[in-house]
Amino acid sequence: MVKNLPISKARVNLGAVVRGVREKGDVIVLEKDGIPVASIVGVDVVEDMRDALDIAAARLKTAKEAMADWDAIRARYV
Repeated sequence: MVKNLPISKARVNLGAVVRGVREKGDVIVLEKDGIPVASIVGVDVVEDMRDALDIAAARLKTAKEAMADWDAIRARYV
């Protein structure tokens, strides 16, 4: 569940906020003067995002490399 919370309330209740993130999978959007400025999410979410970025970067890298022409290879050697 995504919850918006003023930074001042999060500071006072940090233990409970972190417990909700860890145990319930909450996502906390911290607000300053009603404007979202940061989020608190579980470590597993961050790790999943890092993995997704690594996969995307690898796909971009391989997309720029010359790909083998398998039809030409098959015609020549098979």
